[in-house]
Amino acid sequence: KATVSVLYWVVMMRILSLLAVVGGVSGLCSTWDSDPVSCVRAYNVEWDDLLPENADTWVNTMPIGNGVVGANVWSDGVSTVTLLLSSVEAWNEASQIIKVGIVNVTFSPAPASKTFKQTLDVGTGTVTVSIGSLSVSAWVDANSNTFVIDHTSSDSTTYTAASTITLARPTPVSNFKGQFECMNYDISADVIVPTPKGQAFYHRNEANYHGQNYFKNMVFEQNLGDATYSSVPDRLMNRTTGGLVSTDGTKTLITVLTAQTGSADDWVSQIVGLVQTPAKASSDAWWASFWARSHIEVSDATVSRQYLLHRYLQACQSRAPYPLKFNGMIYTTNKPPQLDYRQWGGRNWWQNARLPYYNMLPAGDLDMLKGLLDGFLATLPQAKASTLHYYNISGAYWNEYTDALFGTTHAQSYGCNRGGTDSPPYWYMDDQWNHYNFQGSLDLSLFALDYYAYTGDDSYLVIADEVLNFYRQFRAARDANGKMILYPTQSLETWQCPGYPPNENNCATNDLPTIAGMMIVSEKLLQTSYGTAAQRANWVALQNIIPPLPVYSNQLQPCEKCPPGTSNVENTELYAVHPYRLYTRGRNASDLDLANEAFKNKRFTSDDGWNQNIMDAALLGMAAQAQDYAVKRAAVGPATGYRFPAFMPHEQDYPPSADHLSVFNNALSYMIMQEDETPQHNLHLLPAWPCNWDLDFKLLGPLNTTVSGTVQGGKLTYSVSPSSRAQSVQAFPCQ
Repeated sequence: KATVSVLYWVVMMRILSLLAVVGGVSGLCSTWDSDPVSCVRAYNVEWDDLLPENADTWVNTMPIGNGVVGANVWSDGVSTVTLLLSSVEAWNEASQIIKVGIVNVTFSPAPASKTFKQTLDVGTGTVTVSIGSLSVSAWVDANSNTFVIDHTSSDSTTYTAASTITLARPTPVSNFKGQFECMNYDISADVIVPTPKGQAFYHRNEANYHGQNYFKNMVFEQNLGDATYSSVPDRLMNRTTGGLVSTDGTKTLITVLTAQTGSADDWVSQIVGLVQTPAKASSDAWWASFWARSHIEVSDATVSRQYLLHRYLQACQSRAPYPLKFNGMIYTTNKPPQLDYRQWGGRNWWQNARLPYYNMLPAGDLDMLKGLLDGFLATLPQAKASTLHYYNISGAYWNEYTDALFGTTHAQSYGCNRGGTDSPPYWYMDDQWNHYNFQGSLDLSLFALDYYAYTGDDSYLVIADEVLNFYRQFRAARDANGKMILYPTQSLETWQCPGYPPNENNCATNDLPTIAGMMIVSEKLLQTSYGTAAQRANWVALQNIIPPLPVYSNQLQPCEKCPPGTSNVENTELYAVHPYRLYTRGRNASDLDLANEAFKNKRFTSDDGWNQNIMDAALLGMAAQAQDYAVKRAAVGPATGYRFPAFMPHEQDYPPSADHLSVFNNALSYMIMQEDETPQHNLHLLPAWPCNWDLDFKLLGPLNTTVSGTVQGGKLTYSVSPSSRAQSVQAFPCQ
């Protein structure tokens, strides 16, 4: 079955690539400016058959979503269309992300003809299933959490729709132990209740189900103290997620709601009040405005299609204040009893969770990046409270693993059975993979600064200020030059520092990612007008004690002193390129020797999943290398058990992986446009663009800048809006 799916993918991609070669620049859409939805529809996904299903997953699903709720949609090819409902807001008693439920819509009579077609219209986020004369459309309103299933007939047959609900968790589960948890929790069963508008179904986290409370246990397990418990709200207690299936006489409606309510009845009352038929035209208008924001189309149809489909997937699940789930997104299709399972569980690994968000800046999808920033801003009080409690200093940091609702790490990372004990010290994380890896807080801070550069909104700069405040006080030791000594530390997961107390012979000192992060965040924060005189003086004070980037043998190094062996496959020395942009062609095209040598001699050469070699090549201006990486990434077929072409394999995540094509989309953007990182935010076009690829693009830059252009036969033509920014945009020749 997997072989059939892969063969289908390879054949289709070969056909698309051949069409692109034959068409040349004429193969690119000519109406991006006037009718972007028509351009997008050239990459619709269409199937005229069904691949065999398997025992583990539903194979033939297509994704729809509105940024908060989504569904995998498929048909049995006979008379039923099914929606597997998901929500980025759905979490159970053990703080694990869960499915909302399954709704089957069956039509009678069954169509006499079994001719079949299933199409995803990416222009409007609509799946259409045609069986004989029956045509069924399924979409979710872009402006409310309501799914609509409508149908028409191409002949005189009158079809009637009937809905059935399959509960995601029909029975309670006792002593459920979430991944990376120390304690077991009882998970309540979902229920169905009648309402005046139709059947409602929901999962509810009771306040103290069987006397358990995840938040209270987590605070105790991680020695966070009473101050944290009293200052941070319990966002799981009474959290209720579900749907209501109704009809307006012609259409089937599924309204989805997540809310913390005093009782289940209160939740039912709320969702009943939300039932209404949304206007398709209004939803389609949102999608039209989304596709008008930006585009990248290349004379390699496979590359163009994967870029566009992944951007569509990001739009389907990134408009709420929670990080996009790297490990399966909201589109896993595991069959019961594994419906809610995903490897790595409900937490977010920053190394993985960050990757969809870089390309949102040039794509103009700032409302989606805002969701990430809102999510972390909501947990800032906890981050500040734990910083004070653990280290007795002000400021804030987040661990590599974070709970989307609370900002805490997972229990096993901290260490089981440590509640109420102070040996090892409260601040110590047992997990050697990440117990000294806090640099993701700096990466997050750079997102806040980039968001400010694009929008002028300084609401999130408090994150950068608090993180720099933490680092200013974090390590008190100084070297002979008065510079901070980062010890103990680690260079991501690759160069670790196992055990407590640390052993200097087996522990990193002055890791490059943390140093590069402190450099770029303090530099860019000081470029703004944000902050009081005292705050700005603190940032300068930090700058004065940041140690230099570790360099020897004429290249960047992972750490000034590294442990003897590696434990993962991150080229951490290249974090000075991505994400921290100290060495990029856009910033310093004539001074890249240290970074180029590091890239040339990198230890780890693989480029899939979250590996960032393609992004480093693009940022360093290596057009041929970046193009080669891009072609190979785009050629990867869908995960085993999945058919949709942008549902990527496990890689280092879990299928369908978010990271493989996120990194790909990031790199394409960097190949086309880079910033010089100055207060003027000058832009450089084609820093890593190959002359043998034609291109049509529209990308956004800081200061509300939009750059549109084409590359045909190696010749660039472009325009800049507003015109006052035209002098700030320059171009490199293609390579």
